Amino acid sequence: MSKSSLSQESGSERKRLLSAECNVGGRIFEVELLLLSNGAFSSISEDKTPRMGAITVAVKTGERSRSSQLIPESKGAIFAGMVGEMLAEKLGGIAVVSLYLREELDSASMKTLINEVRKLLN
Repeated sequence: MSKSSLSQESGSERKRLLSAECNVGGRIFEVELLLLSNGAFSSISEDKTPRMGAITVAVKTGERSRSSQLIPESKGAIFAGMVGEMLAEKLGGIAVVSLYLREELDSASMKTLINEVRKLLN
């Protein structure tokens, strides 16, 4: 389940700030996206209060997207890279992802959260 909201740029119809709160297996996550002309900032935070976490940067170069951890974290590093690369690919630019987790994600939770990010983009 998720609750979504958006802000619109003044004087424009372009959606820039997108957010959703989702309950994944009893864990609450805040998912936020700030869309820019050449990419996005994304924050995925486990808790009702958004927090900074591990930072991953992904860039689309040519036909591929690549990611790199700027501030590593033992929990969710692969997941943050997947989200960043998906955003960079879809937006054709740069994606910066902040991921704050209290505990490791299982594959079902990862799939649900990636789907939430995709829903925000559509």
